[in-house]
Amino acid sequence: MEKKKIVILGGGYAGVHAAKKLAKELKKFKDRVEITLIDRNKHHILMTELHEIAGNRVDEASVKISFDRIFAGKRVNVIRDEIKTIDFKEQVLYGARASYPYDQIIIASGAESTDFNVPGVKDHAFFAWGLQDVLQIKRHIMDSVRIASYMSDPVERKEKLTFVVAGGGFTGVEITGELIEWLPILCEEYGVDHEEVTLMNIEALGSILNMLPEKPKNKAIAYMEKHGVTVRTNSLIVNADAESITLKDGTIIRTRTLIWTCGIRGTTFCHELNLTKGRVQRMQVDQFMKSPDYDNVFLAGDGAWFLENDRPIPQIVEAAEQTAATASDGIIFNIKKEFGVEAKPVQPYKSNFHGYMVSIGGRYAVSYTGGMALSGFPAMAIKHLVNMYYQAGICGINGAWGYVKHEILNIKNKRSLIGGFASYKVQGYWLAFLRIYLGVMWLIEGIGKINEGWLSDVTGSKVYWGAPTGNEGDAVSAASAVVAGGAETVANTVTQAVTAVGDTVQQFAPPLLSHPLALFTWMNNNLVALAPYFFQVMITFSEVGIGLALIAGLLTGPAAVVSLGLSTMFLIGALAGKEIIWYMAVSIVMIGGAGRAFGLDYWVMPWIKKTWNKIPFAKRLYIFMDEPVYTKKQMKRKLAKNKDITI
Repeated sequence: MEKKKIVILGGGYAGVHAAKKLAKELKKFKDRVEITLIDRNKHHILMTELHEIAGNRVDEASVKISFDRIFAGKRVNVIRDEIKTIDFKEQVLYGARASYPYDQIIIASGAESTDFNVPGVKDHAFFAWGLQDVLQIKRHIMDSVRIASYMSDPVERKEKLTFVVAGGGFTGVEITGELIEWLPILCEEYGVDHEEVTLMNIEALGSILNMLPEKPKNKAIAYMEKHGVTVRTNSLIVNADAESITLKDGTIIRTRTLIWTCGIRGTTFCHELNLTKGRVQRMQVDQFMKSPDYDNVFLAGDGAWFLENDRPIPQIVEAAEQTAATASDGIIFNIKKEFGVEAKPVQPYKSNFHGYMVSIGGRYAVSYTGGMALSGFPAMAIKHLVNMYYQAGICGINGAWGYVKHEILNIKNKRSLIGGFASYKVQGYWLAFLRIYLGVMWLIEGIGKINEGWLSDVTGSKVYWGAPTGNEGDAVSAASAVVAGGAETVANTVTQAVTAVGDTVQQFAPPLLSHPLALFTWMNNNLVALAPYFFQVMITFSEVGIGLALIAGLLTGPAAVVSLGLSTMFLIGALAGKEIIWYMAVSIVMIGGAGRAFGLDYWVMPWIKKTWNKIPFAKRLYIFMDEPVYTKKQMKRKLAKNKDITI
């Protein structure tokens, strides 16, 4: 039976959400349905974070998530191509590389900037709708400050150091916020007095951030003005050239930098499709996100035109995801109907927006979520949590952790909500000395146990002495569990248990706990008692193994985890003094991996990482590191999905 072909055009917020939902809901029909996502890029771009690139807060990689990562382990075929047109009657997409037949299609081709036909804007402004756009803005601003530092003419220098952001919406305010932080850094780098810089945010309407209530809106304005931004409202730009912009009231602002964020429209590609049109180049859809022209054609995201309560769907992330969900439900219903499977009726689209968040640089934000207005640290924290939630949703904990690294741990110039407190990096060669020292300590412990007969005493009496009888005292009960003596010799926490019940336990240092915790006692009675010699040997080998691994810098992370586990066991067993805390603290530091400096992990870890990233299990659960890797067999299987493509 020929598979039903579902094609999603566009890998933005709507396209990715639709593909993941379809893959999940149609999983049981995997042999009868083929899901294909087509995009001209190999990455999903986080459009809402592009302002951070324009302001050089984060690296380019932070806003790119490869489709390989997103759909690792998922039955979604991703094809990189640029679609030129669609024949809806023949049900074929024609691209630059090939043609693609479909049975059901979701068009999620996104949006593009619009200049509203203002003279000169198209030729002289920098747009901010796309990764290449913001990279160009970033380079231009760097060059502007650098070149201005060599200029002697005061007029030209002032023009070069005047930066105008047109548009008081989310994107315009967020780019302005990034420049608030970045321009002083650039000025210091190139020896320019920051007082010479003029930064303006210009809005044609009567206020900025019109989707927010007055309180967070006013706080945003106050924050920008406090940091030297000139906020101009009711200032419609009517002309732009290479050296100035002209406002409707006749004001001329001399500048060499106009960043245009004044609005978006549906893509020209979408507008030229033979479908019923809505407005601003968006295509008309009904309440089920279906085109009125074809029952198997759906639209989602910024290109769909639908009036809800007489207002068009806003072009925001939540709307993209929710329209994609409705469109996907329509396709799921159609597919199940064709297969003769009972399906729930599709619910009409109903928006459910949770609020809005606007960052003004990396340290300040305003938000309105759940009916509550916030500003400053709380608003910024919520924005980060929402972004982490989104990335976790599309590529698991891997994505959320990557976001934390980009936004907090690897941030430059203290531009995060906690400044630079978490971003300082200790050089690996310093950690190498600490790693080797901890390894020596564990090795001494292990060798000491071997000399004491821990391997030769097959009775297991070194770790288990049975439960106390009568009133033999708390000293015996404190040693009745796994007397591993972690860090005994070196950390002065040696606990010597006697072989006869009733004898006393000698301590070189008082333990932190007077009695073992209940968990430790349970482990002793239910696990250690079953095979005491086995546990005795395992403890000995573990200490020797940890020592050798840390000294050699081999599998440092796993060795540190075992080190932390043993130390914790000794602690809760009332067998270790305060010195055990030192072992635990250093183990935590070593978990981050200090073996690549003067250690074998320099060669071993990249190999392990590459091998692990090939495993289907790791791809399916998104627990690979960085990018998934495909074997030759996996690549052949992946390419085989394209067998029906017509070149």
